[in-house]
Amino acid sequence: MRLLHVASEVAPFAMSGGLADVMAGLPAAQAEIADMRVGVLVPLYRGVEAKIAGAGLALSSPVPLPLMVGPNAFGAALRTLDVGRVRYGFVDCPQLFDRIGTLYGPGASGEWGDNHVRFGALGAAALDAAQIMLGGLDVLHVHDWQGGPAAVYARLARPELTIVATIHNLAFRGIFPKTAMTDLGFPWALFDQAHLEFWDQVSFLKGALAVADIATTVSPTYAKEIMTPALGEALDGFLVHDVKRVVGIVNGIDTVAWDPAMDPALPAHFSVDDLAGKALCKRALAKEAGLAIGDDELLAGVVARMAGQKGLDLVADIVPELHALGVKLVVLGAGEPELEARFRYLADTFAETLGVRVGFDLPYARRIYAGSDLFVMPSRFEPCGLGQLYAMRYGALPVVHAVGGLVDTVRDADHADGTGFQFGEPTSAALLDAIERAVTAARDRGSFAALRRRAMSRDSSWTASAAEYAALYRSLR
Repeated sequence: MRLLHVASEVAPFAMSGGLADVMAGLPAAQAEIADMRVGVLVPLYRGVEAKIAGAGLALSSPVPLPLMVGPNAFGAALRTLDVGRVRYGFVDCPQLFDRIGTLYGPGASGEWGDNHVRFGALGAAALDAAQIMLGGLDVLHVHDWQGGPAAVYARLARPELTIVATIHNLAFRGIFPKTAMTDLGFPWALFDQAHLEFWDQVSFLKGALAVADIATTVSPTYAKEIMTPALGEALDGFLVHDVKRVVGIVNGIDTVAWDPAMDPALPAHFSVDDLAGKALCKRALAKEAGLAIGDDELLAGVVARMAGQKGLDLVADIVPELHALGVKLVVLGAGEPELEARFRYLADTFAETLGVRVGFDLPYARRIYAGSDLFVMPSRFEPCGLGQLYAMRYGALPVVHAVGGLVDTVRDADHADGTGFQFGEPTSAALLDAIERAVTAARDRGSFAALRRRAMSRDSSWTASAAEYAALYRSLR
């Protein structure tokens, strides 16, 4: 089976979020399955080739890849790189991708005005790239709105092709003016409620879901949630009535790259069988964050975008109460200026309780996972989430809002097989109540240690997810 993933980013070469980690982990696990040849197609953004060279790797010589996107022709080439058993293809089109800025715009909050053409070009390249990379194509798997044009172009060119479209976050639907139909050369017959049209605009994600044989998303609970008006992002009716089928498959993590027994970012190593290093990591993290920590005090961690979706305002609300509880808190994140300013103020006001670092620092994030007793993740909605998986792997018990992938991956401590603490409503009071339950549970050191070991023992590898996807592909052929 020749399988090509089409996405806008891949770790560690082009990253802005969890999608990049998925595009590194899932294809690698799938490539270990017998009779599967796996490729991943992404743009060659500015700086990617340098990162590849810095990793001691090299892209292949360019293979010409003429691109027609609607009325526009672009000079492009395909560069490939084999990582393990996965072949990565990079669309080298400087006019579209060699730009100063982020992957999607000139700044953190802006978007390129021609993003529809940029990712239309990525999609237009998919079938030819698959021929070069894999010798043909049996299954096309597109991800999020940026992969949407690939699904539409492929369905028009090859009606028999098996196409899978994955929603990583329905909040990002890839909405553009309807002139995008002409810019990308899509037939206007597809500009209707059952395909690309979205409130007299175009939605690339909707187009992909409309032409796919099956839609998947990244947890079973989120698959149900997006069928409702509350989380359907105005596509719930379309998902219920027009999409053939929606299935949820939980994401995994790279358990080799994320291993507290070997992680070079940590001051001490530990495992589920030897937790001595966990206490050393806790003391080191507290010191790095400028906090004093007692043996009986809990240290909680947060690693997240400072955004309303992630519920960090709820965390900010309870900092005074955490101070009274004796729970110390370390926060790493960046995002909305108002939240950044609020956390800086709280860190000054409650300097004995709260350590804040605004920005993104992966080694520090790893030390937060390793040094924390609790990992706070109060997302208002969360398609899957990776933070709670990393946290459990590193022995930090998640405190999570019971939504989406969080409820699918974290079992409440009230159950015999518990691995963390859930709360039902996205309020600061409910979050505080869950943390208070954790403080109470920690007083019984034996049961708390057993809870931690269960969390660390959870299988969060990509193996099971890869097998589910392989079975899904085969069921469609």
